[in-house]
Amino acid sequence: MKNKSTPLVDEHLQILQGMKEVGTDDFFYTRLKARMEKNHAGKGWNFPVKPVWVVSTMLLLLVINVFMLSQQGRSKQMAIPSNASLQSFAQSYDQAIPSY
Repeated sequence: MKNKSTPLVDEHLQILQGMKEVGTDDFFYTRLKARMEKNHAGKGWNFPVKPVWVVSTMLLLLVINVFMLSQQGRSKQMAIPSNASLQSFAQSYDQAIPSY
């Protein structure tokens, strides 16, 4: 095969041959590594103990607790059957409930 060269190709090849590898400062990687280690040291598992988180969590638990207690109080009021209906329920299963 014949090598066909044109002035444009020759010009691009000369530009490519004149290129130099890009370098960095002498201590660039040392400074970069130190900065990355500094940033990484503070990225551990942190429990959110800020007062805002503590107060909001406690309020949420208090609201849930009050709701559960109110539901429990309502269920006790509705769940108290009369003695006659309890006796009839026991008799339907051939049982007896002693009265105290």
